[in-house]
Amino acid sequence: MQSIALHTFLCCLLALTGERRSSQERPVQVPSSESSQLAGSWSCAGNFRNGKVHRASFTGSMILSGKWLELTETDLEPATRYVAKYLIGYDSQGGHLIEFDANTFGAATYSSTDGWRHGVLTMESHASLSVKAPYVANRFVYTIGGAKTFTVDWQIQKTAEDSWVTSDHLLCERTD
Repeated sequence: MQSIALHTFLCCLLALTGERRSSQERPVQVPSSESSQLAGSWSCAGNFRNGKVHRASFTGSMILSGKWLELTETDLEPATRYVAKYLIGYDSQGGHLIEFDANTFGAATYSSTDGWRHGVLTMESHASLSVKAPYVANRFVYTIGGAKTFTVDWQIQKTAEDSWVTSDHLLCERTD
C-alpha cells in the first residue's frame, strides 16, 4: 500500500514539475506580434561608439507565409555603401530564433533562446576563437518603442570577461 502511495505521489510530482517547466518555457517562434511590428519603412538616426553620425533606412516585411521577418538596412551616412539583409525566423531543430546577416562587408549568424521579451529581442553571435577577430562576441538588440519607433543597438565584447559595449545605436521612426 505504501509502495502504491509513493508511486502515485512521484507520478503526480513529475507531472506537476513538467507542467510548471513547460508553462515557464514559452516556445520561441516567429511570426510574433513584435516581429510583424517591424514591417514597413523606417528612417533611422544615431551614433557610432566613436560619436560619428549614423543614418540609415530600414525596410521590413514578413515573408515565406509570415514565418520570417526580412529587414533590409541601407546606410545613408557614412556613405560606405553598406547594405544588409537580415532574416529572422524560428529554427525548429535548435529550438530558438536565428538571424542570418548578409551584408556588403561579409556575413554572420546570431541566435536567441529567449526570443521577444517585453518588446526586446537580443540576437547574439557565438564567441569567436580567432585571435585575429576585433572582438570576441557581438549582438544586436532590437527594442520596440511603440507602433512608430524601434531602436537597434549593435553591441560588442572585446574579451570574454568584458561587459557589452554599444558600438552603434539607431533610433528608427516609421515613414509609411
